[in-house]
Amino acid sequence: MRRSVSFVRLLVVALLSIPSAWATEPDNIFGVDLNDPAALQESTRILAEEIKLAARPQTYVIVDLVNRAVVIKGRGTELHRFPIEQWSAAHLAEASTTFRLQARPPVTRRRIEPAAGDDQPPVSLDDMPTDFTLVFSPSLLIAVHPSATDDPWRWLQFTVREWWRWLKNWIRRLATGQEPPVQPVLQLTLTPHHAQSVAWSVTEGMPFLVRRTPPAL
Repeated sequence: MRRSVSFVRLLVVALLSIPSAWATEPDNIFGVDLNDPAALQESTRILAEEIKLAARPQTYVIVDLVNRAVVIKGRGTELHRFPIEQWSAAHLAEASTTFRLQARPPVTRRRIEPAAGDDQPPVSLDDMPTDFTLVFSPSLLIAVHPSATDDPWRWLQFTVREWWRWLKNWIRRLATGQEPPVQPVLQLTLTPHHAQSVAWSVTEGMPFLVRRTPPAL
């Protein structure tokens, strides 16, 4: 019964969006290239997976690479949307299922002032990191980082870590003669505030979907 209600809710939301979409782009009310079979297949996959997620009272995330946004939803309703400035990816063809977050990003702990006693301020959005990596099951890595313009030092740290990870894989491949296991990797550039908001919003076990662009399928 809950799944039926959630499906109806998603269908109602889609139907309510038709008039405004029709006014702006009458030939494509759902924002999908109707002449692109891969895009249609990907949109259908995301809708089918989202219906399953919306059947439960939970929050889930869609990393929408088509519309360049990280979208947090619940019961089919959009709760937050954070624009993606840039993105890059590897092995996205393998990212075709629902992924579960293994652990939320670590909090950047403030320095404790002994003289303040019990008046220490609680953890807030400002304590969340702007540069972090999310690890999922099944295997998926999503690395979030600021741009070089927004935070040059954090961007440099991220670049060095990614270079070191690539170097270790290359050395391991030379030493063993074997290719490392294929793992989807997604790198997202967000503003520092949006990165902190994502880190604040996600929780252990939260489901993620990745809406891929046709060239990545």
